[in-house]
Amino acid sequence: MKNKALFNDTVQILVNAYLNNTLEPGNCHACAVGNIIAAKLNVKYDQHLKWIDRPVAWSGVFVTLSSKIAQVKRPWACTGEAQAQINTTGYSWQELARLEYAFERAPGGKTKEEWMFNGLMAVVEVLSQIHEMDEQTKTAAKRLLLAAQAG
Repeated sequence: MKNKALFNDTVQILVNAYLNNTLEPGNCHACAVGNIIAAKLNVKYDQHLKWIDRPVAWSGVFVTLSSKIAQVKRPWACTGEAQAQINTTGYSWQELARLEYAFERAPGGKTKEEWMFNGLMAVVEVLSQIHEMDEQTKTAAKRLLLAAQAG
């Protein structure tokens, strides 16, 4: 198991984002990665789910286009503010790119909320792989998301 504390912290950030309605597919400020970085930087959101007083620099390094299955990666852009934002998370840009892809490319669903929830479950799968979590820990994280959904 690699860094269970970071795994748990990341899952909690995503549960909070779901409960606080700051999670939105296709919005670099409010996607899964946007929420993880915002939480680590203590960035607040405006009414349009945009970061207040902070640019979103990390999305210059990787972005998952909703119109395509592919993910655009620009590792050479991982400098300055983009690198600083990524570094606050405890994950590499490659790991964050995997999380973003899982969130953005998760099965849609009948509603936006269902799409977000499917995305979060996909992110927990990838987080479990990154952190080499056992099945019990992964299942506990998914139960936490199910409890948040039942609300």
